[in-house]
Amino acid sequence: MTGKTETQLSKRVEQHAAMLKEALARPGVREVMEVYGAWQQIDRRLGTYRAATAAAPQITTTDQANTR
Repeated sequence: MTGKTETQLSKRVEQHAAMLKEALARPGVREVMEVYGAWQQIDRRLGTYRAATAAAPQITTTDQANTR
């Protein structure tokens, strides 16, 4: 089994933190991420509605073979 070592994981965490810090220092990024986060919450809530209102597949069953 191949897995990530502690060093690889900690390096990735450090890179992520540095990238996030750099991005948040730019003007407008924080606001865009807030809007995106709000959209994600609304989209998750609407997922249930979409599933409930989606057209059900039409399933046809028979005990006869189609000989046409």
